[in-house]
Amino acid sequence: MRPDHRYACPVLPAEGAADDDHTNAVIKSGKIYVNNGFWDTYRTAWPAYALFYPTLAAELVDGFVQQYRDGGWVARWSSPGYADLMTGTSSDVAFADAYLKDVPLPDPVGTYLAGLRNATVTPDDPAVGRKGLADGIFRGYVSTAVGESVSWALEGYLNDFGLANQAAALAAAPGTPDDLRQRLAEEAEYLSRRSRNYLLLFDPAIEFFQGRRADGSFAKTADEFDPCEWGGDFTETDGWNFAFHVPHDGAGLAALYGGPRGLEQKLDAFFSTPERADKKGTYSTVIHEMLEARAIRMGQYGFSNQPAHHIAYLYNAAGAPHKTQAVVREVVQRLFIGEQIGQGYPGDEDNGEMSAWYLFSALGIYPLRVGAAEYAIGSPLFPNARVTPAGGQPFVITANNTGPHNVYVRSATINDRPLATPSIGHRDLVGGRLHFELGPEPSDWGTAEPVPSLTRPGEQPVPLLDLCPAQDGPAAALFDDDSRSEFALTGEPVTWSLPEPAEPAFYTLTSGAGPVDPSGWRLEGSLDGHQWFVLDERSGQAFEWRRQTRPFAISDPRPAVHYRLAGIVAASGAALAEIELLA
Repeated sequence: MRPDHRYACPVLPAEGAADDDHTNAVIKSGKIYVNNGFWDTYRTAWPAYALFYPTLAAELVDGFVQQYRDGGWVARWSSPGYADLMTGTSSDVAFADAYLKDVPLPDPVGTYLAGLRNATVTPDDPAVGRKGLADGIFRGYVSTAVGESVSWALEGYLNDFGLANQAAALAAAPGTPDDLRQRLAEEAEYLSRRSRNYLLLFDPAIEFFQGRRADGSFAKTADEFDPCEWGGDFTETDGWNFAFHVPHDGAGLAALYGGPRGLEQKLDAFFSTPERADKKGTYSTVIHEMLEARAIRMGQYGFSNQPAHHIAYLYNAAGAPHKTQAVVREVVQRLFIGEQIGQGYPGDEDNGEMSAWYLFSALGIYPLRVGAAEYAIGSPLFPNARVTPAGGQPFVITANNTGPHNVYVRSATINDRPLATPSIGHRDLVGGRLHFELGPEPSDWGTAEPVPSLTRPGEQPVPLLDLCPAQDGPAAALFDDDSRSEFALTGEPVTWSLPEPAEPAFYTLTSGAGPVDPSGWRLEGSLDGHQWFVLDERSGQAFEWRRQTRPFAISDPRPAVHYRLAGIVAASGAALAEIELLA
């Protein structure tokens, strides 16, 4: 007899009154999954599910996506339903990572749309979606008007990275409906470019990320900013631990510090600057994360908490993989013995995050770029490890000369082919044989080729910026960088001008609060305001949600000073909240 699965829905409003024998929650057929703090778990726990338990991971992902189907959103901190807790909509990148690693999701498109809503829709409820999106999506960063603004912004870029890769993969997948392919490809490019906007929060005067006001000025001067101070614009840590919060673009991060050697020196300073747990910042007291970070005795490396988990692996992007190997092996061999008998963990073991970090690092691999189907290389602990995923392909990782002092990789092969870079693809690993030769001294292995990154080595990361200044006139609300204001469409063209000629690659339109949206239009440009040419034309368009920002690639980009949205097809009552030109 097959079970009849039902659940009391935690994301729909209750109906009537509950009593001692009956719930007032809406009862639905099927399965839902709850109780996960994605901010804690996206870095290692979810990639571990994808690698070690792909069949179960598919069920877990779909069970959380059921929250989106029922209530419109996946809880960012499921406890069990929606709660105004923590920063980031980290299920976006966790679920994208699963899809990209061939986890057989029952509803790949629906899973993506759940993340896309977080990335592009201004929520009315503070317990769902991303904070600061109402204006931050147009400014390119979350301003200090939002608490923990740097964390909100940098986590957003990480999630955009994963969603971009998921959209690109869906656009190429044979099972994707044909009418979605162009849209997915456009969203993939838009989100990928948006994930580089971390540059907007990097202050070169202090060489740290810091909060930025809505007017574009940084929150603190060089004299005021203390990277050892906790809280403020950072969640549960300090400026030091957020100085490397760009794992998806190691080459771009290195460029901010002057190149790979500059990133290496920054990491060296990070691991040598002591944490004293004496700068509680905006916290009312010294919190346990500060004490644990001090107890680790590895400089500012707050490994006891999740934001620091990836940092040691960024030496790979700095051209110094031997330092990744040394730091990771120290953590594995020293910090997981525990401060008390039976503890065994150096800090927060939230939903398996710390255990998953250990499993990956002991095997010699790590999901540094969550949202990409690859793993960074560290230092394997065991001479032979055979992993048989539940519902997946087994793989073997072997190493010669293992031991507590032989932490450095001298060479590596995958299926007997040389592995020249400290990174391996997921599809190369599963079903394969990864082999290491280890030794007691650093080698130059892994330095000949760059690791995967968004930015090309030697180039600077380029943010995606809105070219449109504020405009006067009745349509001013369309250019005020705020999705909470809007303009009622009349059928007449909406016209605006730039200070100088520009050739944007994208434009975005943001739907209004009401239910009526335009379904067709032409974007036109002009150099003199008299002769107009068509840059892009659309028909049969729709917006899934209210206050949704949709990107459109310009099909025939040409320089222009004057622009207009013309030929607007819309029923009575249609409105838009914002227009952008992006370059």
